[in-house]
Amino acid sequence: MLRNYGCALVLALSAFLCVPALQAQDRADDANTIFRNMEYLKPLIGNWNAVVRFHERDGSITEEEGSYRISSVLDGTYLEQEVEFHAKDNPGKHHSFLIFITYNPVTRKYDSTYLYSRWALRVSEAGEYDERTKEYRTTAFIPLEDGTRDESVRTITKLGRGKRIEYEHYSRYSNESAERLNLDVVMTPVR
Repeated sequence: MLRNYGCALVLALSAFLCVPALQAQDRADDANTIFRNMEYLKPLIGNWNAVVRFHERDGSITEEEGSYRISSVLDGTYLEQEVEFHAKDNPGKHHSFLIFITYNPVTRKYDSTYLYSRWALRVSEAGEYDERTKEYRTTAFIPLEDGTRDESVRTITKLGRGKRIEYEHYSRYSNESAERLNLDVVMTPVR
């Protein structure tokens, strides 16, 4: 009986001692995990010119120009992206948005939050980085995105393309059977 009690005590203590180690890996304030994973997205940092192609439902493509200003903020915990797109022949006709990206040690995914000019919608995405392909991929579900339909989106940001970054945005509304490419962006460094 005493031997069984001792065995149970050793098992209980072992389990108790392992719990803090496991919990430490899943803490939102695990700065080392955040910084280690934010390293993968460092190629985004800088000032970029952008060529934006909107793929319309009728098959036509509308092209705009833009810029990305991407910086590391809050001691490297986040990337902040200031984005502006405008019509090629009319820079006054523009829209802009901010994106904040961090790595979340609890979910083991990247969290992105989008804030838009002239629109109160806030979009949150979850993402992963594929070290083999050098791609940062995200997904999001946006309830009632246009006021009546839900939207599912996914993006692919291709970082392993030398001095250029390629971005693709796919979308599917709740009343549609298939997703489609909404827009693609090619970013090149400002010279």
